Amino acid sequence: MIENSDKRELIDLLRMRGPELSAKTVTLGFDGFIDSVVKVIRSKGDQHPVSYFNSPYAFGEYITAKGDKNLSIELETMTTKLGGNMPIMANAIAQMGPRVSCLGPLGYPDIHPVFRQMPPNCELHSYADPGITKVLEFRTGKIMLAEMGNLNNIEWSFIKETIGIKTFLELFTKSDLISLLNWSELDNSTAIWKGLLDDVLPKATPSRRPIGFFDLSDCSKRAESSIREAMNLLNAFSQYWNVVLSLNLNEAAIVCSVLTEKTAGEEDVGKMCEQIFASLKIDTVIIHSSKQAVARDSTLSIRKTTFIKDPIISSGSGDNFNAGFCIGKLLGLETAMSLELGHATSSLYMLSAHSPSVKQVLEFLEKDTGH
Repeated sequence: MIENSDKRELIDLLRMRGPELSAKTVTLGFDGFIDSVVKVIRSKGDQHPVSYFNSPYAFGEYITAKGDKNLSIELETMTTKLGGNMPIMANAIAQMGPRVSCLGPLGYPDIHPVFRQMPPNCELHSYADPGITKVLEFRTGKIMLAEMGNLNNIEWSFIKETIGIKTFLELFTKSDLISLLNWSELDNSTAIWKGLLDDVLPKATPSRRPIGFFDLSDCSKRAESSIREAMNLLNAFSQYWNVVLSLNLNEAAIVCSVLTEKTAGEEDVGKMCEQIFASLKIDTVIIHSSKQAVARDSTLSIRKTTFIKDPIISSGSGDNFNAGFCIGKLLGLETAMSLELGHATSSLYMLSAHSPSVKQVLEFLEKDTGH
């Protein structure tokens, strides 16, 4: 965590510059899911309260102990909500005030009702029906079981035709920040990125270079050659945008191993961040976890956060961290301050299960400093 004096500076900057957010424009793509968030029941009885599995590890041990025997697992639904990196992050950014355009599978031909609950400053552009995800929520993590539906069969040419090249050019010309998310889960995401580089960015004429924010999502199932190709495309995007790559610890270890051809350990996150940054030609690399975030741009920044032992919800916490960081960058804050804003946004989300407004973030920071 940062000292109270630094938090006080962040509070002052957020109060002073926060009103500027209503004039900022953000575009995000290209995933979209409906999430059913559930707890996994471990035991229950007439004389005892319901007991839940507290970790993916404990759940895995339980399943492994059953061997090849049949078993039944009972789930308790906590909530059904909008899901996917793009909708969650877009919703979180919109809560802070910017005008947000969402490009994704949000229901077709009609927008699904779950996405119509997003703030009125969100403009929705849909090209397909969303995927469906069952999110097994544990105290120390989550397991996401995704059904992609038809999403992996949709090609760039269809997206371009359905949304319209005119819309793409307009959004990519006027946006202050453009975020491309969940590369890992969409089979055709590399083709989408190439389509943007070939058909849109050479024709877009922004008045200044936007921020290009990328989050790969869990790339464990992706081939090394595909990850390497995605990293090369990040370098290509840097011709047009100030590119930021955000990774969690698992994703960072995989990307670092692919780029350096060495097994990456998670003990020294700062070193891993430096290695990834040195291997790419982009502006910023972020590695974030539940305890700290590290970023490398012109310098190395490290910001610890308070670990939340019993969150109401953890699914979407990384997307809310990314949203808070991006809000900081939209306001011109230094990277260290933007990391702290990311932590505050994520913490509030986990404690309330709702993405916070600027006012709520300020109240949270004020309380944290004891004022």
